[in-house]
Amino acid sequence: MILYLDASAAAKLLVEEPESPALAAHLDALDDDSTIVSSALLETELRRLAVREQLGQSVVTGVLARVDLVEPSRSMFYEAGLLPGRTLRTLDALHLVTALRLNAEPLVAYDARLLTAAGEVGLGAISPG
Repeated sequence: MILYLDASAAAKLLVEEPESPALAAHLDALDDDSTIVSSALLETELRRLAVREQLGQSVVTGVLARVDLVEPSRSMFYEAGLLPGRTLRTLDALHLVTALRLNAEPLVAYDARLLTAAGEVGLGAISPG
């Protein structure tokens, strides 16, 4: 299984929120054949979160060590711009198109707009907890 980890989910691994334990347990329960992937955008998003929350960057490095990061191609930026959903934000669109390109399912996210857009394009999504 290829699981796509969006920034709205990965952030819960850095900053304790009500869903954090369930998300961590879900990821820990993945079998050895499973892969966690995300766009390379995730690194910047998490490092900026760590700066805002005054967390050590080593915590971010630890989370990213579990994730295979994929560089978005030029064509992915184009595709992301054409996705349906008037309220879908730019970075969320890039995450969604990356998940689609990788045939990653489920998408793990907690952002309502991204979850709606995933449903509109037929991508299974979960929000543990």
